[in-house]
Amino acid sequence: MPTLGRKSGTSSEMTRLHDLDALRAAAMLLVVVLHALCFLMPFSDLWPAKHPYAEDTEPLYNPYAYLGSGLVGFLMPLFFILSGYFSALQWRRRGLAQMVLVRLKQIGLPLLAGLFTVIPITYWAFSESGVESVAWPGRFYHLWFLWYLLLIVGAFAIAAKLGLRFRHPLWWLLVAVPVAPQYFMRQILGADLSTVIVPVPAILGYYLVFFAFGVWLYQRRVVVRRWWATMLLPALPVMPLALVFLYPERIEFVDPEGAWVPVVAAVLQVAYTWLACFGMMGLFRWLASRERTWVRYVSDASYWIYLAHLPLVIWAQMLAVEGLVDPHLAFVLICVTVPGLLLAVYEWGVRYTWIGTMLNGKRVRVRPVLSDG
Repeated sequence: MPTLGRKSGTSSEMTRLHDLDALRAAAMLLVVVLHALCFLMPFSDLWPAKHPYAEDTEPLYNPYAYLGSGLVGFLMPLFFILSGYFSALQWRRRGLAQMVLVRLKQIGLPLLAGLFTVIPITYWAFSESGVESVAWPGRFYHLWFLWYLLLIVGAFAIAAKLGLRFRHPLWWLLVAVPVAPQYFMRQILGADLSTVIVPVPAILGYYLVFFAFGVWLYQRRVVVRRWWATMLLPALPVMPLALVFLYPERIEFVDPEGAWVPVVAAVLQVAYTWLACFGMMGLFRWLASRERTWVRYVSDASYWIYLAHLPLVIWAQMLAVEGLVDPHLAFVLICVTVPGLLLAVYEWGVRYTWIGTMLNGKRVRVRPVLSDG
């Protein structure tokens, strides 16, 4: 992924945006956490591994149901906000044609390579469990994000070519637009999931809004503030309240037949999404605004970890279920071992190869200089 830049106060030279760079890495690693807890969540009948804990624990008292819902509610919108910002930055620095070429290289090529590597392996992991799944090449699995992003980047390039500049203050009204597509989504907190090749218009439109908002943030030079982190505080109660109206049949005081219920559910879900996205941006502006070598390294590795993690997570979950491993211990072990293994592979087999160049640009191994003494 391209590096974010910000103009300094003394120079027009673009410098790395350490906070948003770290946030991108954290978001990708949180996807691993999300997938690692899926076998402990209720309502996940299509997931290839299912721990007895998910069936024996009431959804109301299952902490993984809340953690999973909270992550699903903001992670992908946050990705698209950052991607919109990245794309606008590339447009400004290199021009529209070069921006498109960079995106094709860093998004299109990994997706194309994944069609013949990660996706077939993931399909194998799903099919081993007996879960019915659309066979390759009909499904993108977790790489659906790259496919939707390519389509949206294409739409953005066309809009920019036609003269749209995303600078007017009224673009703030985008914060209300996701309520419309959200109204027609019922599967989970946030946007429904569609991993098939043919994009769902409501889902595509939903993420297009967040991408456009990211473009607008860059075009208007909106500066992320540390106080935005306080938005995480109201996000915490809004999320379970959104779940109440999303699943009204499970709560006695909400009439599931009320016509107003899905409207309230959509408004609350979108409110949670924006609060969490802004809050996370402010939090990382507060915690990660300075350059740290290890953060930059993990940021580079996170893209590789995101691409390759899913089949490993599924196989680890199957082993945990077969061995009747304590669910909480299994969750922690998966969150540690799968990224750890992929981080080692990244260092020794990806970072300094053509794969690493495709994902993050060329990296040169620094070799120690021996002293004559």
